[in-house]
Amino acid sequence: MKAGKSAVVISYLPEGVDLRRDYVALPRNYPSPEYFTRPDIQAVYTLVEQNLTELDARLHFTEHLAGRRVFIKPNLVTVYHQMGLVEEDYPETTDPRLLDALLAYFKRFTRHLVIVESSGRGVPTRGSFAVAGIDRLARYHGAQLIALEEQPTQRYYLPSATVQKEIVVPAILAEVLNGQAFFVSVPKLKTNLYTGITLGLKNAMGLIPYNLRQRGHHYALDQKVVDILHLIEPDLTIIDGLVGGEGNCPAPVDPVDSRVLISGTNCLETDRVAARLMGFDSGSLQLIRSADAAGFADPHVVIIGEQRVIPFRPADPSLISPSFQQAFPNVRALVGHHLPGAPLVTSRAQCSPELARQMEIACRGGCLASTRFAFEMFQREGQPQNLSLVVLIGSGFELDGQRTYLDADGQPYTLADIERLPGKKLVIGSCSRNAVHLADRYVEGCMPFPNSPHVALHRLTGTHCTVLSLKNRRLLPLLWATLRTCEARKRLIRRGYRLDCPLSDNHLLPEPPRLLSNIKQTMRAVPMEWPPLNKAEIRAACAAENRAVLATFFG
Repeated sequence: MKAGKSAVVISYLPEGVDLRRDYVALPRNYPSPEYFTRPDIQAVYTLVEQNLTELDARLHFTEHLAGRRVFIKPNLVTVYHQMGLVEEDYPETTDPRLLDALLAYFKRFTRHLVIVESSGRGVPTRGSFAVAGIDRLARYHGAQLIALEEQPTQRYYLPSATVQKEIVVPAILAEVLNGQAFFVSVPKLKTNLYTGITLGLKNAMGLIPYNLRQRGHHYALDQKVVDILHLIEPDLTIIDGLVGGEGNCPAPVDPVDSRVLISGTNCLETDRVAARLMGFDSGSLQLIRSADAAGFADPHVVIIGEQRVIPFRPADPSLISPSFQQAFPNVRALVGHHLPGAPLVTSRAQCSPELARQMEIACRGGCLASTRFAFEMFQREGQPQNLSLVVLIGSGFELDGQRTYLDADGQPYTLADIERLPGKKLVIGSCSRNAVHLADRYVEGCMPFPNSPHVALHRLTGTHCTVLSLKNRRLLPLLWATLRTCEARKRLIRRGYRLDCPLSDNHLLPEPPRLLSNIKQTMRAVPMEWPPLNKAEIRAACAAENRAVLATFFG
């Protein structure tokens, strides 16, 4: 763990520099002389030079770059540029102007630059690279581009992990694990529906393959993110706050004129500083608390630079909050849980708006966040917001011998009550199976596919997602990239390579960790056997790739 000798450097752009263009995608004139003479580009170059020079003066990290590969991982979840939404640009992804300046900085010390990313199923990384212009950045600077979903994987056991004891990552990252390569994480400064904030810690989710990432976005996500640090800690975390993002990410977020660059050698401490600058008490964020408990903090970290607080609007995963009710006045959300941590209800007298709020956040995982994302996307697409709908989440709780749910006002509803409510019924998640007979649309699972509630919402309303329409000027290139990614993955699969793990919550290890030797138990990450695919597995894996493509085309 990188503790005991770390620093965080905070630097700001001058107020007079206009950053309000090209913060999502490079312009067509890159890399012309006209581009590099722009005041904002020169200011970003100067900012990177000043910030990293200050950090290097303290910790001398550039001494470790000569002759080594430098892996640079941006944050390209979905590049919404020109994708048919109400507005064209959202500060959702790492600013390409910053990546440009970083590549220029690092190639002074090494010729071996590699940009790695996996932007997630539905928007292939090839497409994200092209939309953002990162493919052009790579060509100009002589950097290699690697879409991680098109790489064979390696399986590891993590003795010190709490929840995610077993992990699968692209095999190429072994260079980072064994110290051959230098790893730089470049996340965006933004809020997040699932974890509150998404900075350096959350950026690590882009290192793991599709299925493992999807099954990770439900219960205990904060701890799973922290567990990844037992495998890979960034050598350097550089947080892009040139234009911050506030709101309900992974839906489009709104810009914040934060104008800041934050770099550090300890990922947790860098995130902690960034959270404070966003106006959040880091002690209130479960992600930060989990990383502290796991021992990744550095109490001796040196913080350099002014800490200006610019409050960010927090993500709001709630379906019963005033903001949601204002946006969708005819949607009635009903929540109920008997999970550990859910409030115990023994009488109707307890039912109240506060109890409903506590009941909803008892499970802030995939179902709640994914459903809130669905409605946020629906709104951003410009779809009608007057839809009459009942949304039900959770198993309900026992009250007077009946399965019961609460609305925003704390009013209790039995299943019989819900059946009589007007409007179509959308039932979300495996916990809600007892109410499936009420559903006009039922979304199965602990949200293994985060887009499923969004698709269900369009199906219920007879509307079409604008991202999958001709309003999306990037539609055809993205579909072509999807097909190319599918074929690249199937070529590796046919050679027997494993690219992913099953889409289930079951661990893949055939035996518990007691099989490991005492020596291995002291290691942070233990490579585990990953046998090649047999013929039946190859056929099944290729069929799964084809189904994923069909889902992209047809929802």
